[in-house]
Amino acid sequence: MVENYCTTREAAKQLGISVRTAQQWLERGLLEGWKTAGGHRRITRNSVLRAMKEVREEDRKHREADSLKVLVIEDDAALLKLYRTQMSFWPFDVTVYSAPNGYEGLLMVGEVAPLLLLCDLRLPGVSGFQIVRSLCNIERYSEMAIVVVSGLPAEEIDAHGGVPPRVEVMSKPIDFARLEAIACNLAAREQAA
Repeated sequence: MVENYCTTREAAKQLGISVRTAQQWLERGLLEGWKTAGGHRRITRNSVLRAMKEVREEDRKHREADSLKVLVIEDDAALLKLYRTQMSFWPFDVTVYSAPNGYEGLLMVGEVAPLLLLCDLRLPGVSGFQIVRSLCNIERYSEMAIVVVSGLPAEEIDAHGGVPPRVEVMSKPIDFARLEAIACNLAAREQAA
């Protein structure tokens, strides 16, 4: 039974907070426990674990709010992994979301409101052509940078009706330095705002 509970000091150390804060959390009901007859506090380990999870989630939300949100709509898992790897080296925080097809990608645009959208043109379901044309016609996405990445030659892109003028077109293999420069400009714009 002793191992189901911990001292205030142990809980504080696990949570990365002061002993006094752990005591206050217990008194406010954020942690579960009681005071012994000698006035010492005992805290349930389950409530410490729940609090640790909540602290991590809050921390993740704060980091995400301060990072550049990028949505990659790509059906090639190897290429998606390459994007994530390259973006991890950028000189600012990036939160990368991904969708394996155009339909899910459109849904995620509404959910996460990315500042940068990377989209393949050939996708299952809704094509990249349809996605970028649709998004370019919606006012609330006018600040979102859109980059399409494709192995299609320019003539074939034009044969499909092309892409809107504000959409950046990159051919494969991807010029990651150019992509990083676009992202840096977006990050600088966000910090200035």
